[in-house]
Amino acid sequence: MNHRERCLKFSQELRSTHVEMAVLLKPHNVFYFAGYAPVCAGVLLFPDEEPIFCTLWLDAPEARERCSMERLTAYVYPRETLGGKLIELMKKRKVSPGRIGVEKDFMLLRDYEALAREFQGAEFVHVTPAIDRLRAIKSEAEIEMIRKSATISDKAMEAALKAVRPGASELDIAAEAEYVMKKMGSEKPAFSTFVAGGERTLLAHPVASRRRIEPEDSVVIDLGATWEGYSSDICRTTFAGEPRPDQIAFLRIVVDAQNAAMEVLRDGETSGMVFDRVQEVFLRANLARFLPDDIGYGVGLRQSEFYPVIEKGSETVLKKNMVVALLQTTSYKRRLGGLRVEDTFRVTGTGCEKLTLLPQPHL
Repeated sequence: MNHRERCLKFSQELRSTHVEMAVLLKPHNVFYFAGYAPVCAGVLLFPDEEPIFCTLWLDAPEARERCSMERLTAYVYPRETLGGKLIELMKKRKVSPGRIGVEKDFMLLRDYEALAREFQGAEFVHVTPAIDRLRAIKSEAEIEMIRKSATISDKAMEAALKAVRPGASELDIAAEAEYVMKKMGSEKPAFSTFVAGGERTLLAHPVASRRRIEPEDSVVIDLGATWEGYSSDICRTTFAGEPRPDQIAFLRIVVDAQNAAMEVLRDGETSGMVFDRVQEVFLRANLARFLPDDIGYGVGLRQSEFYPVIEKGSETVLKKNMVVALLQTTSYKRRLGGLRVEDTFRVTGTGCEKLTLLPQPHL
């Protein structure tokens, strides 16, 4: 789908749920519908008319060149605010809406209170889940963007792995990766680059720190590049010195678990079944009790999108051209550390395509 088709699809959703207008402020959603999302921009979407893009007046010239929406307006800060300008546009319709779509997981309280004051009695409907489902199935153009991002992520990971040595800081290693990303055209990292040595591998989100790598450390590196806004995600585990046999054995279990997931990652399968296959591998190794209930997320304009989520008991049906990252978590055992292996995959009609291709070292 192009940007106009996405807007039309979402307009159908608004009609079917009797939502008269939707206020979108989350940058990823603004970008998805408008193709452009500078800081401080928003979109108004309607069931029966063209959407409106609103941005800071200084960004308006570039918006006219890059935004896919024909109706553009700007606000002059600090005399005006984005929220105030959007309310002004909503009031111009001279129809008091009964149901207003908002992103309840993102909207600031001050913006909600302003809407509630101006449209007393209106019901505020959470539209993020509907947008997440729409964003989950990628077009061929989106997949190519993610594929390009994945290629950059492979090269960035290669540079990061080469930088691992005793005495280097986690920030040193992250800097090598992010330098490669920028040189290859990535606009920014998809998320704060994770580099974790020693006990920090047990953290869920170990953003690179000033901690220096020690000779006996295991080192987990998790990173992602972007290309035209689209993300990828790759994680590899390495060692500052000679890895112990039990660490290598555990890494093989993690890779076996990922391979088991790949066997059922296909159109028509449920997310819960993918989780079950991973859990079976850890069960056989007596490690399942250390495995979290969520092991993967969708990938697109974010590296962790919230549909689909690969989690225990999920009935979410995977569909062709969804993109997911697996395994975003691992079996966390203190003596071994949180050794992880993660890649980005496209769901196909008959299986899956692995988009990040750099081999896991030491295996």
